[in-house]
Amino acid sequence: MTPTSPPPTSGLPRRRLPKWLKVTIIAFLVVANLAALGLYWAISTGRNVLAGAATDTGVVDVLTAPSGDALYFLVVGSDSRAGLADLTNFGPAGGERGDVIMLVRLDSSTGTARILSIPRDLWVDIPGHAKGKINAAYAYGGPALMVETIRQNLGIPVNHYVEVGFTGFIAMVDQIGGIELDFPYPARDASSGLNVAAGNQVLDGKTALAYARSRKYQELQNGSWVSVEANDIGRTKRQQEVVGAILRSLKRPSSIAEAGQIASAVSRHLTIDANLASSSVAGLAWNFRRLLSGQFDATTLPVDLATIGGASVVLAREPDASAAVADFLTGGGTARPLIGVQVLNGNGIGGSAGRVAQQLEEAGFAVLSIGDAKNKDYATTTIMVPEGSTAGQIIRDDLGFGTVITGEIDAAFDAVVIVGADVS
Repeated sequence: MTPTSPPPTSGLPRRRLPKWLKVTIIAFLVVANLAALGLYWAISTGRNVLAGAATDTGVVDVLTAPSGDALYFLVVGSDSRAGLADLTNFGPAGGERGDVIMLVRLDSSTGTARILSIPRDLWVDIPGHAKGKINAAYAYGGPALMVETIRQNLGIPVNHYVEVGFTGFIAMVDQIGGIELDFPYPARDASSGLNVAAGNQVLDGKTALAYARSRKYQELQNGSWVSVEANDIGRTKRQQEVVGAILRSLKRPSSIAEAGQIASAVSRHLTIDANLASSSVAGLAWNFRRLLSGQFDATTLPVDLATIGGASVVLAREPDASAAVADFLTGGGTARPLIGVQVLNGNGIGGSAGRVAQQLEEAGFAVLSIGDAKNKDYATTTIMVPEGSTAGQIIRDDLGFGTVITGEIDAAFDAVVIVGADVS
């Protein structure tokens, strides 16, 4: 691909895959796996789980006709307020942006999927609007301009379009019966509308969204409201907790019928292109039935941090970006599935679990939870994984220490890392 901006980036720090993007990928994997189960349900029942989705006819004109064994989906998470009855804590419904941008490649010959995530601040040429951040394409011209921008700058064809907004998130949480989170103190955020009591709480969709969006988070400690991580970093951690809670609540539906019903209900809050709406969903499900195993490869476009016109942006890092796109288009490369990890302090040394968690995040793992182990007498860091999993050895190789064992762990995580006395 051609570099999207001429300013030099030499000497600038390389931008790590941000936590919000890791979390987004995990959330998509959960929904995608649920959708695969739902599509399989469609084969058994003859019902179309996408029948309730809204359709976009305008984007059809810029979509590429499918060819070969691969299908390419553009998945956009927008900050659309459409469908929200109460906008008190959300602001106006106009000016929507594409805050999450993912390309998904489904290969019918292997039944596998690959995900290429595009940072929303990627500096690109937007057709008809000069240069700008890629998420601005959605604000300028909606799905159609976003598709054109992807094709022009990355050379990736888009066969289908899927979008979900705030309402879809709320619906998903409500459909699974809410999520459980533990609050050490009463908490609030007047801007996002959060207001919860202390203790273990079951949050409905709207409250879960208020928690995930909170940038002015406060806790009632010793009779006074205290700001706690009231910034974007704190918000990222809260989003991480919400996704972990969704995983714990969802886990695996008890039956294919239940999965289909959930997927069907969630589809009512999706927007899809008109071609996908009229396609044979049952046939699509049969081609990709192997996705039920949940095996996805996920990576992100390599970028570097830069400043243009006083604004923070990211620039495609070459030749890495072109290589990542080429791997995505061919289904090649060595991208590994994102691994969700719980890190527990097993040595009683304050901060040791946090340090290991940071090391894992920098290595590309998704740390979904940090806490304390029941026992604090672990001499060696222990990595527990389910039987048959290769995640333990991958973590061991990246950390450079630890012992891998098999055992039963919470289905929300791929591995549990218990930090031992070998970490100070």
